[in-house]
Amino acid sequence: MGKGVQETAEGRKGDKRPRGAAGQAARPRRQGRSPKESEPGINHADLLKAIGYYFPKFNGFLASLEDFRRKDRIYYPLHLLLVLAIVERICGNRSARQHDRDKREGHFADNILRLCGCQGLVGLLPHSDTIKYFLEKCAVSVLCGIPARMVSHLIRTKRLGGMYSAMAPVRGRPSLRVTVDGVHYATSLRPLPHSTHRTRRDGVTEYMLVALQATLVSPSGLRLPLMTEFIENPDGEYDKQDCELKAAKRLLLRLKQEFPHLRVTVLMDGLYLCEEIIKICKESGWNYSLTVTDRAPAFKAKAEEALAKSGRRARGKDPVTGFSRQVEWCNGVMHAFGKTTVRLNVIRMKSVNSKGDDVTLFYATNIFLHAKEDMALRVLDEVCRARWQIEESFDEQKHHGLWLEAAFGTRDNAGQNFYIIVQIASIIRTLMLHSNLFRRLQRHCNPGLAEDVFRKPALDWYVTVANFVERLKQSMICCRLSGLDISGWRLECDTA
Repeated sequence: MGKGVQETAEGRKGDKRPRGAAGQAARPRRQGRSPKESEPGINHADLLKAIGYYFPKFNGFLASLEDFRRKDRIYYPLHLLLVLAIVERICGNRSARQHDRDKREGHFADNILRLCGCQGLVGLLPHSDTIKYFLEKCAVSVLCGIPARMVSHLIRTKRLGGMYSAMAPVRGRPSLRVTVDGVHYATSLRPLPHSTHRTRRDGVTEYMLVALQATLVSPSGLRLPLMTEFIENPDGEYDKQDCELKAAKRLLLRLKQEFPHLRVTVLMDGLYLCEEIIKICKESGWNYSLTVTDRAPAFKAKAEEALAKSGRRARGKDPVTGFSRQVEWCNGVMHAFGKTTVRLNVIRMKSVNSKGDDVTLFYATNIFLHAKEDMALRVLDEVCRARWQIEESFDEQKHHGLWLEAAFGTRDNAGQNFYIIVQIASIIRTLMLHSNLFRRLQRHCNPGLAEDVFRKPALDWYVTVANFVERLKQSMICCRLSGLDISGWRLECDTA
């Protein structure tokens, strides 16, 4: 019945004799794949030195803002409150409670004080309620202009040279692409200050915080928030077309007032293909590219008829998706929007997406579309389609570490001021990831770093934004900011 001797521990060790034919030596073990050599890391907290490098007077500028607090009762400087709120978002905190827990650990408080130049301050960092109280009572106009000042400084110091597009010249010179769109970032069933409201079909009223955002974009993925116009409708129901159009007119007029000499190409969706917006762009001397949709049926029908007669067509591979596409374009489509008659050039692309569904992109622009195929396609890919970058920017702010929709505060002015804080944090984080600061720090700590590694973008090392956020927070807690002075370095941004 299968009886046998139970195997002993010695028996389980196996026969030590070589396997194979008698008298043959054992074959050597097959050598496996050698482990991939990993790139050296850095003290990730040092990436926050990008603030002082790109904006040397940042702390002084924040400290000079209007402060409503009583001078004899101020303990925490204004710029410390604002820098702490900004770093809170860059470090990916989803709630004020999480931030209060983190800033009591390790070297976090010391790093923030060194970043703000407040090493002489004794005691703990301000509680999140202190920051929230300030943002509740601070006028929105005090903080609203900070992103524009930051981007203006980057333009004046020649940091954004690669973001200019030669395919959309203004006054004979390359222009910057500015895309405009609305974003809904908070919803409540209770009334919110500065909110819009609408009644659902079930009779429930929703209160929403909505903003119209202008963002500087480039095909490389560099996106810098430029200017914000908040949308409010205290006297009536929220209507996307009416409210956003009014806000867009205010925003574009502010853009022209604050940047009167800036060469701009405005990129907007089909909601803004109307007389008021085209008239403002025309009077400002800007280029513009607007999506053609069914909101302007008369113009769309006229444009389709002109495309059918033009005969200018091109087939090829879509550089974005890799699928085949067909592109048609023509110049000189005359149309009257209200009392304003304009001459527009139209370009349309037909393709399919990964699911096999048909995709049509249709644009109207005042940029001349050359008869040469490659020139017309560059206008399509580098200018018209760059409008989608603002949608990517909103997605990044909502779901990739900045948590735009997290309710850190909605009382008084807090909802709008926290939105501005996210835009400032987005500018700083973009410069941290898209500049070569990470590689310069890596080479400083490891002088033998190979040149091909040095040329790679920072996200090649981090792989994901979530990993970058986690590493940064860990370093802020576990490591001290180094005393390294990077003011003499020459950093470059991937702005092409």
